[in-house]
Amino acid sequence: MSKHLSALLPGLLVALCSLAHTRPGAADIMPPGRRTAWNPGIPGGIPARTTLCANLSASSYGNGTLDATAGIQAAIDACPAGQVVQLSAGDFKVGGSTEIVIDKSVTLRGAGPTRTFLRKSTNSTNAIIQIGEPWMPSEAASTNLTANAAKGATSVQVASASGFGAGQLAVLTILTDTSYVTWGSNVEVQPGGVGRGWFTRYDRPVGQMLEIASVNGNTISFTTPLHIALDTAHTAQLTRYGVQATKYAGLEDLYVRGGQNNNITMRYAMYSWAKNIESDWSLGESIGMNACFRCVVRDSYVHDTPDPSPGGRGYMMSFAWYTADSLVENNIFMNANKVMVMRASGGGNVIGYNYFDNGYIDYDLGWMETGINASHMTCPHFELFEGNQAFNADGDNTWGGAVDITFFRNHLIGKRRAFSDLSNRRAIGLMPGHYDYSFVGNVLGTADQDPAPSGGFAYEDFHPWSDDPVAMWRLGYNPEDWDAPAEARVVSSIHRHANFDYVTNSVQWATGFDQALPSSLYLTSKPAFFGSRTWPWVNPTGTSKLYTLPARARFDAGTPSPGGDTIFGDGFQ
Repeated sequence: MSKHLSALLPGLLVALCSLAHTRPGAADIMPPGRRTAWNPGIPGGIPARTTLCANLSASSYGNGTLDATAGIQAAIDACPAGQVVQLSAGDFKVGGSTEIVIDKSVTLRGAGPTRTFLRKSTNSTNAIIQIGEPWMPSEAASTNLTANAAKGATSVQVASASGFGAGQLAVLTILTDTSYVTWGSNVEVQPGGVGRGWFTRYDRPVGQMLEIASVNGNTISFTTPLHIALDTAHTAQLTRYGVQATKYAGLEDLYVRGGQNNNITMRYAMYSWAKNIESDWSLGESIGMNACFRCVVRDSYVHDTPDPSPGGRGYMMSFAWYTADSLVENNIFMNANKVMVMRASGGGNVIGYNYFDNGYIDYDLGWMETGINASHMTCPHFELFEGNQAFNADGDNTWGGAVDITFFRNHLIGKRRAFSDLSNRRAIGLMPGHYDYSFVGNVLGTADQDPAPSGGFAYEDFHPWSDDPVAMWRLGYNPEDWDAPAEARVVSSIHRHANFDYVTNSVQWATGFDQALPSSLYLTSKPAFFGSRTWPWVNPTGTSKLYTLPARARFDAGTPSPGGDTIFGDGFQ
């Protein structure tokens, strides 16, 4: 089919793609089995701590001329649980090869991200702030399941429950299931390759961090349900670690700059958070969640890296090591190679109401990088992207795919704000290995979109692939082999319903699904940070398709912090 003609036939194409998903009985907006319990973050919200155990002044450390690392660490170590180490306004120099570690239930708080500054002064390869463990702790014991564990189950049967107890953070994993797990083409992740142990237990890319609720004989129960089925045929196994996870550790109201191996890392942490942070000029991940459970990153401005090239040194937000049931909400992620990645994440995570822009490669500024995504190491599953604005949504195939990912009520522009998009421009794409995705209620493109330097727009791109016209959808394509046709399973398993695009200026429906969209798939009411603004702000079926995303409004106004602080970070340094 001619690509130009494809712009005229979107309704037919969507209908054909959705026939396999039609089901009798009560209608839903998604195929059966594609939902999970999206109930992320800290129950009851982030604790509002008011008792100070220490109040440190920047002037005591020469306002940035003396290393404050040891003094801040000593205050944290001496602080009773549930209290706050308060940093004054001013500069705090953090140097050497030691992170500031928050490994217990205390909060490190500044006077605001434009008033309290933590700047790394050396090139030693360490983060600035470590919430939890500096490395993945040693495994204490593993026990195999004796029966399959179904999606939605809250308990498992194990061969031996010895050493497992209530309150522990454990991980449930399986060996690679080739029926849905795909690894990338790189030699490192081929069978026996070292990459199969990156961000996962070796060759166990599907798993979930779980809090143990109780142990009764050989039955172990959890506080959250399983997001994906895990079977004994692939040696489902529950593993505990040699230390207790950090709980209720918090970082608030300050600026961090110059981490050489992330700015802020949460690792083996539960119910912990980063709130109202400006994180700037980091190598690695600006903020990373590794082996986390019910952690939160919110109300923050995360931007810029000295190395915006592929290779892992210029990312803004990372989920890894089976992180589950965590929340990233109301943030700005800007000016990086990859604005976010998910590497063997554990399901139940929500990326909600964030603004993502300017993903780029320093040596190829015209290439449109991947925007919001559940990819960069197999096999994220059952993750939710809701209410975000981004230059695109995609899933890359560098290190493998992902399954059962949902995008609901996002605005996917198909354009970066600071670059000419010369190649691989799209609003939504999926590369090989990404199966059973659901795109529901999204808005694609903009009312005034400009295709330049291309000649026009198309609803969808097909093989043979071309950047002209610019397509809203590019499914099953492989940027490692542009001669390859679309992967059939990517195309046949996708669910597209109730999405509006500015090429056809219409809503495309999937046959047999409910046309009434809920306001949210994880919220029960309008979130407080919307204030008087309209919510849901993305409304593909309404007269007005788009309203205002608070995070985008903050950035455009030059006040990216929710408290109204002005931008401190340099941007494109």
